[in-house]
Amino acid sequence: MEKKCLGILLLTGPYTYENSHTFFDLAKATLEKGYCVKVFLFIDGVNNAILGQEPDPDRPMEQKFKELAELGAEFQACGLCTSARGFDQEGSDFIPEIEVTGLTELAEIVGECERFVTFTM
Repeated sequence: MEKKCLGILLLTGPYTYENSHTFFDLAKATLEKGYCVKVFLFIDGVNNAILGQEPDPDRPMEQKFKELAELGAEFQACGLCTSARGFDQEGSDFIPEIEVTGLTELAEIVGECERFVTFTM
C-alpha cells in the first residue's frame, strides 16, 4: 500500500508572515507520522529556498527546507516565478533539493495527494 500524501502550496515569502514557519511545523509533523509531503513553491514562496539567508535571530528557512528534504519531503518551484524574481532557471540560487518546474507539475501534485493545503496571505 502506498503512503498517504499531503500536498502543500506555499505562496508567501519566509519572513513576512508566519506561513513558512507554520508550513515547516505541519510538514515535519506529517513526515514524522510516516506520510509523504509534496511541496510546490509559487509566487513569493520561491524565496523560502534561496541560498544565503541570514535572518537574525531566526534560523534560516533554507535550513528548515533542507531538514524537511532529509526527512523525505519533495520540493518543486514555479519556473515562471523564479524567473520573474531574477533567479536561475536551473535552480542554482536554491538549495539542491528544489526542482524548478511548471504549473503542470503542480496539477500532478494536486491529483496525487489525498489532502492539499495552501498557505497564502
